[in-house]
Amino acid sequence: MSTDTKTVESGRWKTAVAAVLGLYAVGLVLAEAVLQAGAILATALALAVTKRLRLEKDVRAFVLASVALCAWQLVSPAVALMTGAATKWPRGARYGQALDTVAGAAVACIGTLGVPWLMLGSLVAGGWLLAAALGFFQHRVPWPWEPPKFTKLNLSRLHENFGTEENPRYAAGGFFFHRLRFAHGAIAVLGPALAVIGRSKVTRRRVVAGVMVLGLLLSIYGAFARAALGAALGVCVLALLLLLRGTARKAGLGVAVALVAVVLLTPAWRERFGKAVDNLFGSGERSLAMSVGWRLVREHPWVGVGFGNHKPAALATQAETGITDLLATDSHNIWLTTWAETGLVGLVLLATMHFLLARALVRRHRAGSIPATGALLSFVGFHVLALVHYLPFHPSVHLSFMLIWGLGLCEFNTPLRHEPD
Repeated sequence: MSTDTKTVESGRWKTAVAAVLGLYAVGLVLAEAVLQAGAILATALALAVTKRLRLEKDVRAFVLASVALCAWQLVSPAVALMTGAATKWPRGARYGQALDTVAGAAVACIGTLGVPWLMLGSLVAGGWLLAAALGFFQHRVPWPWEPPKFTKLNLSRLHENFGTEENPRYAAGGFFFHRLRFAHGAIAVLGPALAVIGRSKVTRRRVVAGVMVLGLLLSIYGAFARAALGAALGVCVLALLLLLRGTARKAGLGVAVALVAVVLLTPAWRERFGKAVDNLFGSGERSLAMSVGWRLVREHPWVGVGFGNHKPAALATQAETGITDLLATDSHNIWLTTWAETGLVGLVLLATMHFLLARALVRRHRAGSIPATGALLSFVGFHVLALVHYLPFHPSVHLSFMLIWGLGLCEFNTPLRHEPD
């Protein structure tokens, strides 16, 4: 093959990567279906360019661990059926979520061909600022028309009042419509925005990132998502301590304290935080879901009940535990749900995958990569949320983190970060 032909072919692959990553980035704010399309295309493209990939050792280890976990998730229902831990195959939509496991690895792979950083940054920043504005509007005004059918959300959910009768406040959802998917997805994007504030050399980019952080925090505040707000504040404080010094750090901590004060002065938020302790450690919903999860673990510790089979397995205990149809979907904790569904094998594979990801991100963070720093902050936020939520149940949330993590493993040596103000 001639040099000219190789150049043309390389250009075509880079264009394909830019298109796929651009679609994936649009999906971060627009809709779950768009995110899934971006993730599927990224995986397909990674398979198509396998022979062209030159992965660094730590990235290759993360990719292999992701593939191993995905493979075990795909075969675990069959193993559960053979061992008698399950009585039927999981429903297709839930079973298909196993493919989300390799989305981050796919992004890391295709990113070796070149990442359009400026385009992705513009799409994510512009999209989330619009989504935040829409979300805060929804916080004060009930959504005036029926949501599109593909959102699978009825109008009553958007009109749920989290305030008082005299001063109603609605759980905002931006373009995602669902308040929890919206708020938890914001944590994925929060990390990169904070990394730009702390590490970018370009003032205008730091200003845009600062506005974006405020928009993300307001979005979470308007969604009445307790765990997301706690995770967001934790990630912000970590970023301030890790990336800033002197006056900038003090100003940032002041903003964090002001936000806490605003939350504590909001009657609806005070009421929600008051119920949080009972929800986790008393007789609340999460406590019940976790207790059922532990029961499934004790009954099937080694191979679990099969990936995607948590709900039917939990509902089988309904007569004794009182678990509801809604709470039976998962154990409200990523580690407990993984153990219950895929056994100790799946739990070890998940821990291995996340350990290898964290190690690779830390190395790149120390080398000065802004995307790696942002991905590392998002990684921390993910695991704070994962203590009380099984985030992979919502593909829009899980895939948002996967995109940020995959990009964090890509090479970032663009001169854009060094250009003058």
